[in-house]
Amino acid sequence: MTGKILIVANPTSGSGRGMRYAERVRDLLTANHAAVEIRPTSARGEAEAFAADAVHEGYACVAACGGDGTVHEVVNGLAGTDVALGILPCGRGNDFARAMEIPSAPEKAASVLLQGHVRPFDLGKVNDRYFATVVTLGFDSEVARLVYEGQVPFKGTAAYLWGLARMLRVYRGEALRMTGDFGTIDQTVLLAATGNTCTYGGGIRIAPNASPADGALDICLVRMMSASRILRVLPRVFWGGHLTHPDVFSYRTGSLSMETERPVVLFADGEPVGETPAEIIAVPGALRVACPFPSA
Repeated sequence: MTGKILIVANPTSGSGRGMRYAERVRDLLTANHAAVEIRPTSARGEAEAFAADAVHEGYACVAACGGDGTVHEVVNGLAGTDVALGILPCGRGNDFARAMEIPSAPEKAASVLLQGHVRPFDLGKVNDRYFATVVTLGFDSEVARLVYEGQVPFKGTAAYLWGLARMLRVYRGEALRMTGDFGTIDQTVLLAATGNTCTYGGGIRIAPNASPADGALDICLVRMMSASRILRVLPRVFWGGHLTHPDVFSYRTGSLSMETERPVVLFADGEPVGETPAEIIAVPGALRVACPFPSA
């Protein structure tokens, strides 16, 4: 990649190794004659502001050094521009990095910025926020809330399992009306996940058929059920085998609306993105991403 690179680093990512990761990548890039700057974040929202500023400062790429939350903010600063997103994955879940096949080792992630290629990918948009991976409503958004609020002492899939065990005793479902290309559905749901990519929670394949290159969103809707049935169904989610269960439904759409009886908080990329009612759309080709060349 030619042109200046800005690394937006979340110092708290990866149990506090975000800055070390960013500095290692910077050193590798500058050793290869790249022009690089690091801007560490100290508050929520700064990564988005830094990315938006970079668009007007002549940067060719903004590399998000952190997890999906950092990526989420940088994406919202870059969407619809010619500035590319780079990903330096050192967070809890790293689901968008996984979808883009970005390696986690700093040496290999730096190599993608130096030697990879830039191509357009789709984003989703929920009300006025772009998202890269999955929008969640219901049980999984409650688990995401626990993680976001720092109530989970683990990361990745372990965090999801811990949150699952905690919420299983108290969650009672949400009455949801959902309208999209598939028609209108009224259902009390355990969860409704809308995927631009196929995983969340550190590799959990909630929408296994989703692709950020098809111009559509994939929805996984799970009807509310007893705790014992939940425990039988949810393990299948880890490898994407849940879609054959009779209480699980899959839809594809370019846009959808969600309404609930009470305002329900939605999460996307592990971040809160507003409440229902919500309008969600696919935005084809909205983001340019630095990614590896496809293997032969």
